[in-house]
Amino acid sequence: MNMENYQSEEIKYIITEDELLSQLRHLGIREGMTLEVHCAFSKLGPVIGGPTALNNALIRAVGEDGNIVMANQDYNNTEPLFWENPPIDFRLMKKVRENSLGFDVRSSALHLMGILVDEMRSRKDTSRSYHPNCAFIAYGKDAKYLMSNQPLSFPLGMKSPLGKMYAMDNVYTLLIGCDYDNCTSWHLAQYLSGCYGIIMQGGCVKKDGENQWKKYLDYDIDSHDFCSIGKLLEKNEMIKTGKLQDAVCKLFKMRETVDFACDFLRSKYE
Repeated sequence: MNMENYQSEEIKYIITEDELLSQLRHLGIREGMTLEVHCAFSKLGPVIGGPTALNNALIRAVGEDGNIVMANQDYNNTEPLFWENPPIDFRLMKKVRENSLGFDVRSSALHLMGILVDEMRSRKDTSRSYHPNCAFIAYGKDAKYLMSNQPLSFPLGMKSPLGKMYAMDNVYTLLIGCDYDNCTSWHLAQYLSGCYGIIMQGGCVKKDGENQWKKYLDYDIDSHDFCSIGKLLEKNEMIKTGKLQDAVCKLFKMRETVDFACDFLRSKYE
């Protein structure tokens, strides 16, 4: 049971896995979908079974022919030159690079991605892509394919899990209790727009038992435009909204919203 934020008062309501499944169905999630999920789990309110129950409901909702995909970024394992909130003193950057823990696809924990992602990662049939700070996890029929061969440089492009999902049919993004600035798939729109400069990023990987700092190329992107894009999509009736208990949810097609976001970015920055 998720007891966060409910310890000081009596629980007056609570939701089950079957009820979550019913609400997911009402939102429009169907068997065979590939679903990119982002979730602020505490926004749901009390859940019997906690994040395990929600992940079970998501898996049941998409069925044996569907997939659940979640972003697995680790902002602690990035080039410290670009750290914000807070930034780090320039004199400490070399220390960070030399002492970071290498990404290990089997054992590296998640940072700041939420308990739903961590619970899904712990399942034995979950696949994980290999990247020090832009990895993904997936559960379902196409999980191994989606997670294979993510490039080190430009890790969110057409050769990434995002690009593979973009090329598939019946792929949707689901935001549970969080806003559009959490939508990882729209980073693909930034890649495709051609509006962003290239930077030298970095991250630590584990190779032959040793931690190795790797430099790689990426676009200088962020999520600052995503809420504006989401509001325009709502005006164009391209977003379906609903609720899972207390959490406001947004469901939308990945490919068409990536294309919309790409056009928006080009019109703004070109």
